[in-house]
Amino acid sequence: MRVRVLNRVVTKIYDDCLRPYGLRAAQQNILVAVSLMKLATPSELERRLSLDKSTVSRNVERMRARGWLEVVPGADARTQSFRLTAQGRRMLEGAVPAWERAQEQAAALLGADGVALLTKTAGQMGMP
Repeated sequence: MRVRVLNRVVTKIYDDCLRPYGLRAAQQNILVAVSLMKLATPSELERRLSLDKSTVSRNVERMRARGWLEVVPGADARTQSFRLTAQGRRMLEGAVPAWERAQEQAAALLGADGVALLTKTAGQMGMP
């Protein structure tokens, strides 16, 4: 229960900082991942970000509607990839100061030991 509550508190910090950009923390994570991957499929994002299919689908649709992502048709009709648009890249770059503010607030909440433990645990899970 404590981990779930902590997750909600930390997510709220990020969501509050990103709100002026019309962006939520989960969407920002997806945009950064797509930007690094250049071309992403939903299944790649699900695997890399440990998200369920409905979360990826819902957020990708919202970001497509806002012009941040565009669909790239696959080799067959069953596969679709997407990539960051120029508008999405500008929005993501513009949100960097808000993300940094959220990082500072989360670090203050967790303390140096908490941040170190999260970093160590993420590394053990193969996350950067």
